[in-house]
Amino acid sequence: MAGAMLSRLIGSGWCRGEEILVSDVDRVRLEQLRAEHGVKVTTDNREAASGSDTLVLAVKPQQLDGVLEEIRGTLHAGQLLVSIAMGKTTRYIEERIPEGVAVVRVMPNNPAMAGAAVSVISPGKHVREEDLERVEEIFGRMGDVYRVDESYQDAAMAISGCGPAYFYLVAEALADAGVKLGLDRELALKLVAGTMLGAAQMLRLFDYGPSRLKDMVASPGGSTIMALEALEEGGVRAAFFKAAEAAFRRAREV
Repeated sequence: MAGAMLSRLIGSGWCRGEEILVSDVDRVRLEQLRAEHGVKVTTDNREAASGSDTLVLAVKPQQLDGVLEEIRGTLHAGQLLVSIAMGKTTRYIEERIPEGVAVVRVMPNNPAMAGAAVSVISPGKHVREEDLERVEEIFGRMGDVYRVDESYQDAAMAISGCGPAYFYLVAEALADAGVKLGLDRELALKLVAGTMLGAAQMLRLFDYGPSRLKDMVASPGGSTIMALEALEEGGVRAAFFKAAEAAFRRAREV
């Protein structure tokens, strides 16, 4: 995700590479990022934290405590700390850093790599409107941004954060079905990707809702309604309910 952020922020002209300092324990990865984006690099998290007005913690949840412990002595009131660590609340972070640091929790998703992300953001107790606007500006370079009450963050993660994997699975299954019916796999994948993109555009552009859009495709006694019946018999709705609930529970366990 950090790589996707760098690519979109620098590629869109929002900032220059030399204005960003990237910290990582992996020296090889740092050199790759420096060569690709022209960013400054360090292996010292404290150096990165002390000199930054806006600090993005692009770390896994299990790494967060260690990183916060390492940088807490260099953080100060007035800084903006953005966390994309799944399941970790703003309160959790605020309890481990100096008072007065503004914390914003963000859950972007995988399509950030293509500039088509969906990101949900939630402010901590010291966040000002200008802080939220800055976070929206940053993540807006990668796609859509929505403010949500933090109590809905884990639910949003189960839908948009994990959601791309659900659609990739559906895409794979549909492409396999096309191959079974005799289509070339490359063509099948193109048909699936184009169809998914078109359906998403219909949802965005028209206020009909998915039910009415579905009915527009499913004519009486036709192929689509027969296919939908098969999907219902296969329990597709229940499967998505269970998938989202499983993701939600896991986020609460982290």
